[in-house]
Amino acid sequence: MKEYLKDKKDIYLFAGLITMLVTVIILVIFSTVVMKDLERLNSQYREITLLKDEVTVLRPKIAFVERKKSLSKIDGIVSAVDDVFSSLGLRNKIKSIKRIGSREISGDIEEDAEVSIDKLNMNEMVNIFHKIENSPMLLVLKKVDIKTSFEKQELLNLNITITLIHGK
Repeated sequence: MKEYLKDKKDIYLFAGLITMLVTVIILVIFSTVVMKDLERLNSQYREITLLKDEVTVLRPKIAFVERKKSLSKIDGIVSAVDDVFSSLGLRNKIKSIKRIGSREISGDIEEDAEVSIDKLNMNEMVNIFHKIENSPMLLVLKKVDIKTSFEKQELLNLNITITLIHGK
């Protein structure tokens, strides 16, 4: 009978060791899965933090553009260009204004025009760019072509492609 108990103790000991081994293997597998999940979540957290910083920087810029877009009560690109140049006293130097076209993008209207201005000095050109940038409407310079005048080398001929973005 003693041998039987001895064998039974060995069986219990063996069963206990097997149970502990299986438990350890399950815990190791579980911990590796949890560590991979933690690593994935940390990388997502870093990405979200970077995006949060970008949003924080872009939010005031977007608000500024939206305010400019809502302030513009101009009928179209021609009247916007006329407003910019007449406020500078350069309306008589405009050679031509050609409407290129307009398109609707995400609820807003973009109107393009090509404007040719002749015989500008450097100060007038800088004033035009400053006025376009700081106008109460959303004007975007897409292309600028500067050439010297044939009559006087110190004067400039300016061809610009300008876009007005406004709501419907």
